Amino acid sequence: MPSEGPPENDDGCGHRISLELRRAFVFVFLGPVFGILVALAQEIALRGSIPGDYVEGCVTVYFFSLIVSVITAPADGILAYVLPIPERGPLTAVVGAAVAVGLSLYWWTQMGNKMVPPSLYSQIPIAIIGGLSMGACSLLSHNYRRSKA
Repeated sequence: MPSEGPPENDDGCGHRISLELRRAFVFVFLGPVFGILVALAQEIALRGSIPGDYVEGCVTVYFFSLIVSVITAPADGILAYVLPIPERGPLTAVVGAAVAVGLSLYWWTQMGNKMVPPSLYSQIPIAIIGGLSMGACSLLSHNYRRSKA
């Protein structure tokens, strides 16, 4: 016997897919842009001006932030089902910072450096870039309309 209306799960599934697409869009497209903005803000705060080789640095930061975004987005998607946004945003920022530092240390070892790894103090700017950009992406990808209802 054919049903008269669509199943109740179809609407929820379509809504969930649109949320995941929005999360992917925010993390993949805006995450690297936020990474560049945070990196440039750090350079301006430290040096007082934008360095002369900022184009090469921006390309490096863009691709580094893109990899961090692709790794952190699924973690934010999982946390979205478990935690509300006041806890999820900071936790996603911590995950983004940890992924950025881990990726930086991994690349350092893959470049053939067999000596002592860099100190964690030198990783603080990388953690700030990863944390701020991924935290902002988590806040922007949240569905605020659904949480008010």
